[in-house]
Amino acid sequence: MKKRTRAKKKHNLVTRKHLNRRIVILNICFFGVFLFLGWQVTSIKIFKGEEYTKGALSNMTRSESIIAAQRGDIVDRNHKTLATSVLAYNVILSPKDILTLKEEQQEKLYATLAKQVDKTVDEIRNIVNERPNSKYYILAKRISTEKAEPLKGLGGVALDRTYVRKYPAGELAAQVLGYFNKNEEGKYGIEQQYESYLAGKPGREFSQMEGSKIITRQLQDAEAGSTITLTLDEVIQQYVTTTMEKYIEQYNPINASAIIMNPNTGEVYSMYSYPSYNPNTYNDLSEQLGASTWKGLSLDKQTEKLLEAWKNHTMQYMYEPGSTMKPIIMAMALEEGVIKGDETYNCPGYKVVADTRISCWKTGGHGVQTLEEVIANSCNVGMMELTSGMDNDVFLEYIKRFGFGEETGIELAGEEVGLLGKKLNVVDKATYSMGQNLTVTPLQLITAFSAVVNGGYLMEPYVVSNIINEDGEELLNQKKAVRRPVISSEISTLVTSYLKKVVEDGTGTAAAISGYDIGGKTGTGEKRVNVDGKLERPEDEYVVSFIGAAPISKPEVVGLVVFDGLPDKTGAPSAAFKEMMENILPYLDIELNVSAENAASTVSVVPDVSNKNIYEAVEILKQNELDYEFVGVGSEVIDQAPKAQSLWNKGGSVKLYLKTNQMDQIEEVPDLIGKTIEEAQTLVEGKFVIEGTISGSISSQMPKAGTKIEKNNKIIVKTTE
Repeated sequence: MKKRTRAKKKHNLVTRKHLNRRIVILNICFFGVFLFLGWQVTSIKIFKGEEYTKGALSNMTRSESIIAAQRGDIVDRNHKTLATSVLAYNVILSPKDILTLKEEQQEKLYATLAKQVDKTVDEIRNIVNERPNSKYYILAKRISTEKAEPLKGLGGVALDRTYVRKYPAGELAAQVLGYFNKNEEGKYGIEQQYESYLAGKPGREFSQMEGSKIITRQLQDAEAGSTITLTLDEVIQQYVTTTMEKYIEQYNPINASAIIMNPNTGEVYSMYSYPSYNPNTYNDLSEQLGASTWKGLSLDKQTEKLLEAWKNHTMQYMYEPGSTMKPIIMAMALEEGVIKGDETYNCPGYKVVADTRISCWKTGGHGVQTLEEVIANSCNVGMMELTSGMDNDVFLEYIKRFGFGEETGIELAGEEVGLLGKKLNVVDKATYSMGQNLTVTPLQLITAFSAVVNGGYLMEPYVVSNIINEDGEELLNQKKAVRRPVISSEISTLVTSYLKKVVEDGTGTAAAISGYDIGGKTGTGEKRVNVDGKLERPEDEYVVSFIGAAPISKPEVVGLVVFDGLPDKTGAPSAAFKEMMENILPYLDIELNVSAENAASTVSVVPDVSNKNIYEAVEILKQNELDYEFVGVGSEVIDQAPKAQSLWNKGGSVKLYLKTNQMDQIEEVPDLIGKTIEEAQTLVEGKFVIEGTISGSISSQMPKAGTKIEKNNKIIVKTTE
């Protein structure tokens, strides 16, 4: 019994020894493994850390994409859009991803793309096949949102937002606006001068990806450009453009310009320059010259034509103004006191100045002239006489005080300053007095003329009214600015009264407008042309012009018309001024000047026809012995000029501004005059309904031919048997 007990104790002791030995061995092994792993981690981190980090990062990608900023709008004084940016898209292909698609999916993708971009299926297929490893290829730029819509969500196709610059009015005020080129830069005009305001700030999108999975994304929104409001009035600009185009077609001048502005504030309502261009197609004059003519020009000749079209002749064309300078020169002499206003001068047809014989335009002479008659008849001898007592240096200083020889201050780049002599002799002074041998710009001249008629203040002309950012914050607000007083109000009133005589029975009678007191001055400037290195004056090629104001007793608007390259004896500038002002004066609500005894027989009170349809409006006007003219499209009258309760000449046209809510239904009214009712019915079938007399030949119709109204409206006709 004792043996068994002792034997058992011996066995337990052996087992415990073996177990302890194993534990020690295991601890040693674990410690060894720990040391090995620690060494490996340390080795990787210290000696191979950069290599392994690069390997990990190689599986991740970072990208940065630019988010285009919407360029600011340019609008007229009534907030009508003249330039705007429209949302568009750039189409981006990933050929590498497209080639992972099944063949039939690829072909379907190519067909869809071909319908929306200007490429064939074969062209797109070749682009993809030639770039199997590319993930970025610009297939098309600036496609419309309508064309982009079917491409959204297509595999291997991305759409980047961008914008397209649009000029809804085409050529209208092109040189003032400038253009936005393919390099996304504003050039010329407002687009260049106010680039920092218009451009906005592009946004950015930062992404970090692993494979095709986005790990992080950071977005910085784009800031839209600011809206620039101009002093230009789209309606006035259109009146000026239409009139100038008519006379340009008739006379074919080398260049032409016209300005309408407020003489009391310097606000420019219209600036017209010819030759012109369309900012939507700024580097192509096919529209202006004809496609075949444009394509037939050499590259150098095309460039020459473009530079001339981009030029703003109202502020970059320098010319000898001729007699339009005479009111300014006379005001100077009166202000300086060398004449009093009651002088008379005898014009024999010439004057000898320092042994130089200088002729009057009327070679037989004007005879004895008062100051008023000197201006009315544009007498050169009278002008030389009345300035003969002025000191030469004082004379030149006055010329400069009226703004000649310096920039006007208008906010447009590239303004010319004209040419003045540094010192004048008596012959220079004599020729300057009739507007020869010095050069000016149209903008300088109308600004100086405004000082003559506005009480004597030289204003700073301006075309930008205010600038507002996308948050509604006003960044700039321009008001009238007086550069300096140049003459007294008394002298201003006196010379202004002389200008009325020019239009009543002087050289500017073609500018007279019934019911308005118009004052102004004609001008014929001689030209200097380079012939074989010598400056010569061509015999029958002049710069002809007219500058005027209304109403002359207290001017509210001034206008200047200039044609280069016309014959001397032409009333084109005066006639063009008249046609413009016949529209502009009632539009600006400048009332007729009619005596009480003549009012009942010569004028009518304009009725209120706003918010009526064209048929009601025309009938009411007829009852008041007034004619009509439609502006715009549609059959609803939304505004009128002159305004209701204004006095207007009987038989004169009231402009009715139209609108429509159905642009897709607009049709042009055909000319039915001289046609039978049956012929007219056939001509308008499916478009309009004929109403009125039912037989004979049509002698009148309403609306007039060319009017654009909605389909299914009526045309009221009268016939003769």
